Amino acid sequence: MSQILTYPHGLRYANTNWGAQIKDGKGGSIPCNNEIFRGRTIQNTGGTEWWSSGDGSDNASSIQASNQHFEQPDRGDGQKGLAFWAQTSTNGYRKACWFDIGAEGGKEDGNNMNGGARSSWLREVTALWFMFNSIDTTSARGCYAQIEKAGIRYRDPNGRIRIKQVTQKLGDYTMTGGHRGGKVMFGYGLSSGDRQTICRNDWKFLGLRIQITLERTGTGVSTDYIQGGITALRLGLGEDYSAYNQTAKRALVLRGNTIYSDLINSSIPNMLETR
Repeated sequence: MSQILTYPHGLRYANTNWGAQIKDGKGGSIPCNNEIFRGRTIQNTGGTEWWSSGDGSDNASSIQASNQHFEQPDRGDGQKGLAFWAQTSTNGYRKACWFDIGAEGGKEDGNNMNGGARSSWLREVTALWFMFNSIDTTSARGCYAQIEKAGIRYRDPNGRIRIKQVTQKLGDYTMTGGHRGGKVMFGYGLSSGDRQTICRNDWKFLGLRIQITLERTGTGVSTDYIQGGITALRLGLGEDYSAYNQTAKRALVLRGNTIYSDLINSSIPNMLETR
């Protein structure tokens, strides 16, 4: 039986059995195009600096086709999703890397968006949720991974790419907090002002930006492994977070690879994602 891809409107995700709240995206339906871009430069977005270095390894190219970072069911400790890792014996080690998920990866805030970009172009996307893990990180010498910052990428009414940082905590994990071990619930939303801008104007969802930072704050000569990973990506919709609940209405979503020029062409039917 075909399923229509839906996303919860005004829904707060549970921190247990979260995979039952939304359709699994691995190998199937996701709300943006299946692209991952690893940043290797510093970008400034409205006063927010996104840092990235050449250090460390990632699996972006090997998982983007299967959408493992959108996999919802809990598969245990082997499930790392989109992962960034490093091995180091350096005292005071601290390296960051940001990833753009979806089309137009690497473009800066304010750049013109290409009309051939693909997404579901979902409206009212104001929050980002996922499970953050640091499963393989050495449990000594101050080794931790953290989500340093995260944002949602849009096409604004003027056709420009805009990147809005999520700052209001909704889930369990606190941004910039050092983590090692299993999965914790990351949930953050836009500020009240940004939510109004997004929901009351024609801002369309393009993709995401997430920065992972690895650190080794302790001392010693041992070579340690530090890793951060993202699974179970999903979105939050709506302007009023105080009304979040477990049974809110859901929004139908276009295919995540819908070309923008097709979206605005009245002679081309809009295709809902089905499977």
